[in-house]
Amino acid sequence: MINLWLSLSAYGGLSTRRILETYQTAGIRFVELAIGPKPDPDTAEAIAAYRQCGFQYRAHHAFVWGDRHSPFNLSDDRIDWSSLQARIDWMATLGITAYSVHAGHYAWDGDRTLAYERFLQNLERLHFECYSAGITLGVETMYSPAEPRPYRYLLDSVESIHDFLQTLPAIKLVLDLAHLNIGYGNERSTLLSMLFAESDRLLEIHLSDNDGKQDLHSKITPETWWIPWCNSLPKQIPLILESRMNRKGSSFLRQEVERIQHWLQGGNERSQN
Repeated sequence: MINLWLSLSAYGGLSTRRILETYQTAGIRFVELAIGPKPDPDTAEAIAAYRQCGFQYRAHHAFVWGDRHSPFNLSDDRIDWSSLQARIDWMATLGITAYSVHAGHYAWDGDRTLAYERFLQNLERLHFECYSAGITLGVETMYSPAEPRPYRYLLDSVESIHDFLQTLPAIKLVLDLAHLNIGYGNERSTLLSMLFAESDRLLEIHLSDNDGKQDLHSKITPETWWIPWCNSLPKQIPLILESRMNRKGSSFLRQEVERIQHWLQGGNERSQN
């Protein structure tokens, strides 16, 4: 059985309660909390209420859980640890046991070495806090766009990911397959071979597509680059669907999730509507 979850980012722009109501109607119960929903004072109560209805949760980075969005950068030396600790404590009360975060980022022309040192320090502290709360932490593989942007991500190449795995062996990795379509070129197959051989280091795998330039969270199609690797995906690792389906309705959501499940199980994707 495919261990498929749907991210809240796939249906953003509405309150968390509205999104969870739509997911429930679509028969979806495995959900990753994420950015995308509108911040709302009702968010935490809604998440808890749907847990009582049988929903199970994972959590991703600066997920919305209140009336405002509180982003953070793990390469920053000014992290609000009290806020982050409150987030961890709240996850623990809901029985969430998996939390994924972005690798740190730094200014496009900034000091990568300093950013990486801060990232490792902050990550070790976050890992300790999560571990103490019974939560497994994972860091997401990022990407390096060809054109200048306000900032660069860490963990944006095969070499940097390999170094991370060696440096912090207790911390899991989150493999985002769409990210590997931006800036990795021929190295992406090398990375997949390496990570699938060490699948015990993977917390989860994120699924979507893009144009090779921007992280668009596009629909998965027969032309999606990683389709030939489908049969090699580690069966025990949770898969998180992130393709955007904003305001498509519960019937569309159900059909899309069933389409992806069928395809991941080896069905003929081209035969699906």
